[in-house]
Amino acid sequence: MMNPSDELKVVRRGPRGGRERGFTAFEALIAAAILAFLTATVSTALMAGRAQSKVARDTMAASMLGQALMEEVMRLPVTDPLGYKTMGPDPGETRSTFNAVDDYHGYTDGPNTITDLGGNAYPTAYQAFVRKVSVQAVTYTPSGWNRTINGMLVTVTVSSADGRTLITLQRVACN
Repeated sequence: MMNPSDELKVVRRGPRGGRERGFTAFEALIAAAILAFLTATVSTALMAGRAQSKVARDTMAASMLGQALMEEVMRLPVTDPLGYKTMGPDPGETRSTFNAVDDYHGYTDGPNTITDLGGNAYPTAYQAFVRKVSVQAVTYTPSGWNRTINGMLVTVTVSSADGRTLITLQRVACN
């Protein structure tokens, strides 16, 4: 039996007492702020990675397009077989009938109109670019050669649709 003097004591301990423990509103707020900061940091890093990936992909595509056009130009002779001396297409010529390197001077294609020499459109992924060709006459006298070399400096530039130059290729075509 219990003595009336033996009372049942209820022990409650609050936040400072040690037994019952939880997060205070302030601690929850700090945890949420840290989580938000970490999320923003990771998101920024991921977005920067995606941007770098796009630049690399665009540069690779621009390089391929520029090289294809440069090879198309360089397959032709420097001297026009019909004797024309002006830069740019000769009267009545189109890209498929260009017969000398200088005919490509001023040539531009894209965006949405990039084709190969046969007129076949490149895949959609390449249609956002612009290709431009410039040709200029050059002379060079290499030391020790005792002669001057005449040729055409061909420059192919590939840009994004917003005008940002991605790649520039240059070659000299010689007689």
